[in-house]
Amino acid sequence: MESAFQIGLIFSLSGPYTALGRASLDGALMAVDEINSEGRVFLQAIHGDPEGVPARYEQLVEELTRNGRVRHIVGGITSWSRKDMIPALERKGALLWYPCPYEGFECNDHVVYLGACPNQHLLPLMDHVIANGKRRALLVGSNYVWGWETLRVAREQLSSRGVEIVGERYLPLGDTDCSRVIADVETFAPDLIVDSLIGPSNHVFMRELGQIATGAERPLIVSANQTEADLDCLGPAADGMLSMGAWFESLAGDAMDDFRARIAARYGDDYRASCNFATAYAAVQLLAKGLTAAGCDDPDTVFSALAGHPHDTVLGRIEINPVSRHTSLVPRLAVADSGAFRIISDAGQAVPPDPYLTALPTRPIRRAPNLRIVS
Repeated sequence: MESAFQIGLIFSLSGPYTALGRASLDGALMAVDEINSEGRVFLQAIHGDPEGVPARYEQLVEELTRNGRVRHIVGGITSWSRKDMIPALERKGALLWYPCPYEGFECNDHVVYLGACPNQHLLPLMDHVIANGKRRALLVGSNYVWGWETLRVAREQLSSRGVEIVGERYLPLGDTDCSRVIADVETFAPDLIVDSLIGPSNHVFMRELGQIATGAERPLIVSANQTEADLDCLGPAADGMLSMGAWFESLAGDAMDDFRARIAARYGDDYRASCNFATAYAAVQLLAKGLTAAGCDDPDTVFSALAGHPHDTVLGRIEINPVSRHTSLVPRLAVADSGAFRIISDAGQAVPPDPYLTALPTRPIRRAPNLRIVS
C-alpha cells in the first residue's frame, strides 16, 4: 500500500512576481500529479497563496504546519519571503524546499537550497562579460536582499578586475518608475548593465531602454534571474540580453524532449516553461524520492536519505551537499533571441555550490574612486 503525505506549496499568484510564482506552482503541481500516477507514494498538495505580501509567508507556514499536518513545504520566490518563513519553519520543525536562484551567504537546517547560488550564476556571468571586454558597468536591482547582495558581489568582481562602476540604482519591489535609471544610462553611457530587477520593474525598464538605445548602441544587459516566464512581457526588448541559469527551455536531449512533450500535453503547446518551473518540478520529485526512501516524513530522515547522493533530474545530474544543504547545478548561459532563450554556453557538468564564496580568490578592489552613488 502506498504511503500518503501532505505537502505545502507556497507561491504567490498576484503581486510583483506573479509570473515566477505561477511558473513554479505549475511545475510543482505537474510533478505531484506524475508522482501520484506512478503509485509509489501519494502526495496531497495544499497551496497557500501569499499574494506577494511579505507578512503572509510566515503566517502561511504556521497555518500549514499546525498540529504537524505538513512537514515539508516547496515554495518561496524571493529571498525576502524565504527569510520570513525560516522562523516559523524553525518553530515547527518543518523543511522548506526552496527552488529559486538566490544571493548566497545563508545556510539553515530547515532549508534545502535547490536554486543556484552566486558561484553557479553570477560569477560565471561576470567572467564572461569581462572576457568580452566590457569596461563601464551600471548596476540596477530591486531594493531588497536579492538586489543588494547580487550587485555587491558583481561590484566587487568587476571593480577588482578593472571594470569601472559608473553607478548603482535600486527600485522598490514592483515599482515601475524607471525614469532615473534611464537617465543614468543616458548620462553615464555604460557598455554593461547588470540587471537584478524582477517583475514589472524589469519589464518597464527593458522596454524603456529599448526606446533610447537599440542595436550596437544599447549596453549589454546581463542577468542571473531572467527566465522564459518574463519573455512574453518583455517582447523584442529582451533580444540580446544574457541570462545565466540552471535550466532553459531550449535544452537538448531525449529526456528534455519528453519533458517538454509532457508540459505541452498538460498546459498547451504555447506554454513557456522556465527555470522556476523546472526547479519546482525537480524539488517535488526529489521530495517524493526522499519520502519513499525514508518511509516517513520526518524532515531530518528525508533529508539524510537524499543528501550526498547523485540524482538524475530535469536539471541534470545533481547532488545536495549534506553540510551546506545547497545543490550542485550546471550553469548555462543563454541569450534572448526572438522570444526565446538560446543556450550559448553549457558547463557540461554540475558545479559544486559555494554559497559563502570561500573558494573565491582574493583580489584587491581597484578604481574605487570611480564609484558613483546615485540617489
